[in-house]
Amino acid sequence: QPYNSTPWSYSGTESVVSMPADVVDWILLELRDASDIGSATPATILVRQAAFLKADGSIVDIDGVSLPYFPYSVVSQLFVVVWQRNHLGIISHFPLIETAGIYDYNFATQADQVLGSLTGYKEIAPGIYGMAGGDGNADGTIDLQDKTITWEVQSGNTGYLMGDYNLDSQVTNKDKNDIWINNETKTEQVPD
Repeated sequence: QPYNSTPWSYSGTESVVSMPADVVDWILLELRDASDIGSATPATILVRQAAFLKADGSIVDIDGVSLPYFPYSVVSQLFVVVWQRNHLGIISHFPLIETAGIYDYNFATQADQVLGSLTGYKEIAPGIYGMAGGDGNADGTIDLQDKTITWEVQSGNTGYLMGDYNLDSQVTNKDKNDIWINNETKTEQVPD
């Protein structure tokens, strides 16, 4: 998992030999137990775990199939933060609802499902919302630095790179033109 460095500093040992089918990238889940969204600061972190983001937008455990499992008890209300290496982090604006032992939350249905709405989130297709890509230096703001010190330096290369904003394993003009330009000035809204 790629979150063992700044700004995430996650020490989890999740790893795989190869990525499961339909997985587009690693994500880091963070559960916050708080009375309301305004109180869901890092001091309320209950647990963190690396998992996978699938092409259809769903999140699965590292086996590529199972739901992530968190064996913890919730005291107040549960809010979930989703981190992705070169997209802005998001937090559920509303508490997660538990049904039959499973907490579920659909970020994609409306912009206000995420704290801060379109300030740090985006409509990726009509009526479908997703994380804003282009934060190549992972500082919580999509700005000129993400173009000049990340995308420009890595442009023309292939691999698991921070400048690969569309997650196709290549750093090309599509990353800059389709992702970075459309998200420049967006800022992360996760409480810190």
